[in-house]
Amino acid sequence: MTDPAGGAPTPPPPSGNWQAPPPPSSPPQAPQPGGNWQSPPPSGAPGGFQTQAVAVEAGPAPGIAYAELVERIIALFIDAVIVGIIGFIVSVIVGLIGGGLIFLFLGGLVSAAISITYFVYTWTTMRASPGQKILNLETVNATDGATMVQRQAVLRWLWLWGPQAIIGVIPFVALVAWPLEILYGIFLLYTASQSPKRQGYHDVQCGTVVIKRARA
Repeated sequence: MTDPAGGAPTPPPPSGNWQAPPPPSSPPQAPQPGGNWQSPPPSGAPGGFQTQAVAVEAGPAPGIAYAELVERIIALFIDAVIVGIIGFIVSVIVGLIGGGLIFLFLGGLVSAAISITYFVYTWTTMRASPGQKILNLETVNATDGATMVQRQAVLRWLWLWGPQAIIGVIPFVALVAWPLEILYGIFLLYTASQSPKRQGYHDVQCGTVVIKRARA
């Protein structure tokens, strides 16, 4: 059939079984990093008006909170006891094999190696040390709640246990330097107590935070 105006033929109407394709679905929402953090709300007001930007940081999702200082101290004490027992056993074995002199010079080095292996491995594989696991705590990346990478875990260990390890490696230094260890520990506790996120100085240096999950 031709167009009455003399133009091109009018295309035939679609068959009765033909249906228009459905409109495209909305794109899926991107998952939140680490699965534990919620992003800050988008800025701007309805109607296209730009409002003043407000700095809002991402934080823990519902059911997750920043760990309290007392719980962290208890977890650290449990970990220190475990590492101390393992280090003592290994150091005794090394001393029996190599003699008392090797025990004096290598005891602190062996203990430091055990400590860094213990913490770095558990932080990067279980997101928490055994002491933290008992109290349902985790040490994660402060920005998005993701698991720490190995470099980040090593850096955190150095800021947390490094001074003690250095003093312990040098024979007889611990006998006169133990007050410095205590002062440094008090400094870390003080900085954590003053932080809204309970971040100690060591956490700030490596970008980590300790969180607590609500038990199911």
